[in-house]
Amino acid sequence: PNGFAPTDPKSYGPITQAAAARAEIGAPERRRAFCLAVTNDNVSGSRPTTWSAAIDQAAMGAMAGDEDDAPRRLFVVSAGNAPAHMNPAEILSADEYPIEDPAQAWNALTVGGYTDKIVVDDAGYEDWTPLASAGELSPHTRTSVTWPHSKAPIKPEIVMEAGNRAVSPGGTEVLSVDSLMLLTTGNDIANGPLVPFSATSAATAQASRLAAMLSAAHPELWPETIRALLVHSAEWTQPMKELLDAAGKRDSYALLRRFGYGVPNFERAVASAENHLALVAQNTITPFRIEGSRKFKDCHFYRLPWPKDVLENLDANVRLKVTLSYFIEPNPGVSSVIDPQRYQSHGLRFDLRRRSETITQFLERVNPLERDDPQERVQVTPDDGWRFGPGSVSAGSLHCDEWSGPAVHLAARDIICVKPVIGWWRSRGTKDDCGKGTRYSLVATLSAPKVEIDLHTPISILVENTTDIEIAFNDDE
Repeated sequence: PNGFAPTDPKSYGPITQAAAARAEIGAPERRRAFCLAVTNDNVSGSRPTTWSAAIDQAAMGAMAGDEDDAPRRLFVVSAGNAPAHMNPAEILSADEYPIEDPAQAWNALTVGGYTDKIVVDDAGYEDWTPLASAGELSPHTRTSVTWPHSKAPIKPEIVMEAGNRAVSPGGTEVLSVDSLMLLTTGNDIANGPLVPFSATSAATAQASRLAAMLSAAHPELWPETIRALLVHSAEWTQPMKELLDAAGKRDSYALLRRFGYGVPNFERAVASAENHLALVAQNTITPFRIEGSRKFKDCHFYRLPWPKDVLENLDANVRLKVTLSYFIEPNPGVSSVIDPQRYQSHGLRFDLRRRSETITQFLERVNPLERDDPQERVQVTPDDGWRFGPGSVSAGSLHCDEWSGPAVHLAARDIICVKPVIGWWRSRGTKDDCGKGTRYSLVATLSAPKVEIDLHTPISILVENTTDIEIAFNDDE
């Protein structure tokens, strides 16, 4: 506040947690998404900080003072803004501006910016042109392209409208003009009820609004699920999609770190929550156990309600999109900045039954303890068809990918698995840590983008005639 000394950056984490706690104490019954549209200026990098770790703790319900039944919390965090240089020669690519602290928080939904605003009609600037074309990244945003892919989460996960900038006719000056910004409410109602608003603060505000709307429409959904549905609903703009379609898998990772999974859409998110074409699962899993030594425990299997006869007779490609969202408990120690497995309490991954696999073969492949000899290596056939593939899964607590291919190939791929991977709960946690249960949300949708076919009716019939989606648990896994 004015008149006070600047806050020590080391205190940003406790202050953020205290702010969240004060809001909850004031209205404990209210469902909320926390909008954090502020970053640690010029402090960037993929490694956890006291601030980003504090956000991860708060999201998990593991901050100081939280009880065992503490609520999970959704934090929507801005990626940070690129410098607004006026000299075109000083403006660098968004790839050269890494996302700022604390947007590297694993459990946060980090929001970057894109823009569709390309019409400059401010008085005196009619002959100026937009700096970015429609559907491209906003000049205001940052990316995580320079972060080590194997150790850093994918950030941002989504992008929202963040405004554009204008270039002078001679290309000698770049300015932010009102017509290329958004509008928001001003604090001077009489003279300026609406004021210009732009950059990743505006993008984060819009994403927070979507989270609040979705939570209000479906109060039964967990924060992990709200995050999953927003990311799952995201689609890339045409310029983004053209870059992705032209890139190989490895090159696509950099593009994913540039604009995330695309632009979310409330109607698509609600449709996933309500439509029988979508599987939305909220579940609790116990990743580890102690029986003599520390071992893996649960693995969950879901039978997907595919209309096999329809898919087998459909001469077209279909798309399966899968999103897995969960919160980790951070371990912000010195060693955690080296190895993600030392920072995360646990990790989760999804796997889809291969076309040629029997159910037994699938179980044996994803779970060594299902084999007669757990040390035996299982022959794994390539799993083609995924846009990003297993190499896209690095650090982080949200994983999203899409499979596309002939419908007949998907007909036999009717079981999806959620399985744990290593984390500090197993390697260095207490006995109680090792036996903890934790929540996750899984979203899967099936579509046939280029053909007109009714997939909804046969899937609806399958779902309505099933008492529950099959989930298999095995304590030896």
